[in-house]
Amino acid sequence: MNPIILNSQTILGAISLERIGEFIKPWRIFYEDRYFFTPDILNGHAEDPAGIRITFETNSPKIKVEFAPALTEIEFDVVIDDHHLLQTVKLEQGESSFICENLSTENKKVEIYLSQQEPVLLKNVYIEENAEWKIHSSSKKKWLTYGSSITQCHAALSPSLTWPAITAKELNLNLICLGFSGQCQYEPMIARTIRDTPVDFISLCAGINTYGGNCYNNRTFQAIIIGFIKIIREKHTTVPIVLSSPIYGTFREKTPNLVGFTLIEMRKQVKEIVDIFNKNGDEHIFYVDGLDILGRKYEDLLPDGLHPDAEGYKLMGNNFSSALKPYFQ
Repeated sequence: MNPIILNSQTILGAISLERIGEFIKPWRIFYEDRYFFTPDILNGHAEDPAGIRITFETNSPKIKVEFAPALTEIEFDVVIDDHHLLQTVKLEQGESSFICENLSTENKKVEIYLSQQEPVLLKNVYIEENAEWKIHSSSKKKWLTYGSSITQCHAALSPSLTWPAITAKELNLNLICLGFSGQCQYEPMIARTIRDTPVDFISLCAGINTYGGNCYNNRTFQAIIIGFIKIIREKHTTVPIVLSSPIYGTFREKTPNLVGFTLIEMRKQVKEIVDIFNKNGDEHIFYVDGLDILGRKYEDLLPDGLHPDAEGYKLMGNNFSSALKPYFQ
């Protein structure tokens, strides 16, 4: 079999790629700066390749993917021509390859979505000996979304069915997903990462991790998010930014956390942040209410009272598509 070239043109959705011996490790931060993400490099989640996919065109009827042995159970999705989910591959701990066979011999776009849950060190992707491949050239605009575990989507049905992946497909966007489980704390190093990444659209989900972590109070919550956006605006001066507030959060709606915040109050303050930017000349920042994405009537889709199930993530993907479409043209 013949290998395709794995690099930034065939591995999409990553912020950076680290070469480790015979492997390539995708990161969702600039890995050279990883030690500045104190205290714990985003608790390891910057290495989870949520939204990252190997993308190329080929007429090969067979594809083989090789990677470092999985440390736990792991899933991949194989998607053909953007919308046809050909196969969800579920592998056991220790496995290090899989094969997709009986594909069309016509030229087609292949996307291999990596796990949104566990790190993946890529080794090789092979096509049949006599087949051809090429880099997929696309005019899709690049969208970066930042959020919590609700954006990383551990409980999505499979890697291509997270809400950001669904939204990206529906709006025909090139996705970069910066959903970090428990770690959406609006730290300046993430603001710098977004600032230094070429993108056409940005969305930011605010509140749920700061509620859970008791990180910012009434004095600091708006200040830290405003500063975060100001850092992004140093380079992305007119890129549309959508700032969204938390989806429905069961008891968190009215129960103050240790620093006295409720989700109801957080939504009010998130909207005020957008109003402040608008009133001071920024016409390219917009507000989306999280309750319009997943509200109280869908509480049954939150099995733990916080994280959506697979059906909830599908709903969020569809609702975010509708909410973002007016701003992401």
